Amino acid sequence: MKKLLLNIIMQLMFGSCMYSQFQRVETFQRVSVPDSIANKLEEAYNSNAKNVNAGSNIFNLLNRKCFVFKDGIYSFQGQGPHFPKRIFIYNNGSIFIFENAGAFNPKGVIQEFAMCIERIGLTDKQIVEYSKAISNYLEQEDGNTYGAEIKEY
Repeated sequence: MKKLLLNIIMQLMFGSCMYSQFQRVETFQRVSVPDSIANKLEEAYNSNAKNVNAGSNIFNLLNRKCFVFKDGIYSFQGQGPHFPKRIFIYNNGSIFIFENAGAFNPKGVIQEFAMCIERIGLTDKQIVEYSKAISNYLEQEDGNTYGAEIKEY
């Protein structure tokens, strides 16, 4: 009887471990972009620094669980916590990389979005969706200094 009870407990424990493995969500999974896009992002980010790996740190702002590169709005940043997030929009083979970072110049981000609408031909639906994503991005970036301000205590 003890063996049977021990066997049942072991099977339940193994089953719950396997179930939890299947439920795990990869929080650091990034969007994989073509090398040509990654190189453009790296060049845009590397105006002051070299090889910050910005072309590999890409997240879909409309759906964080979508890792397939397609038309949409994305964030990207250099490797490490001191590199500010920037955004870009990819639409019908055209890319618009925002020069301003939301943490430092939210007004500039909005102005660039207005230019982007015409430059890469966004639809009304895309304008509404991307406006919401940019608003969320700016809210998350509000108050971030990325080490630009070091406070003494």
